[in-house]
Amino acid sequence: MPDAKLSMERRTTPRVSIKVPVKYRLEKEKKVLRTIEEWRHSELNCFTLDMSLGGMSVVVDQPLAVGEVLCFELYLLDEKVSVTIYAEVMWANNMGAGLRFLMMKDEEMRCLRSFLEKSSVAYR
Repeated sequence: MPDAKLSMERRTTPRVSIKVPVKYRLEKEKKVLRTIEEWRHSELNCFTLDMSLGGMSVVVDQPLAVGEVLCFELYLLDEKVSVTIYAEVMWANNMGAGLRFLMMKDEEMRCLRSFLEKSSVAYR
C-alpha cells in the first residue's frame, strides 16, 4: 500500500480567493523621522491571492523576509474605502508571501468580515 501524506488545515478562519489591491510599508522604517513625501515613496504595492480574517497571501514585486512586520492598507471598495492592518510575514518566496494579521481596529475588522462574507457568497 502506498504511503499517504495527510495535511491538516491550521487556519481558524476560512480563506476566500480574491484579488484586492494593497499598499504596504515595512514598519521598521517608521523609526526614522522623514517628511510626508518620503513616507509616500516608501509604500510598495502588491495584491492578494486569498484572504481571511486571520491572514492573507500576497503577490509582491520585492522579496519579503519571514518575521518582518508590515502595515497594509487594503482597498475593499465596500463600506469603507480602506482597512489598515498590521501583519507578520509567516512564509515568503520570490513570488509572494503568507501573512498573519497581528492587529486592526474593531470597526475595520467588521468591515473586513462583511467584505469577505459578501465576496465568498459571490464566488459560490
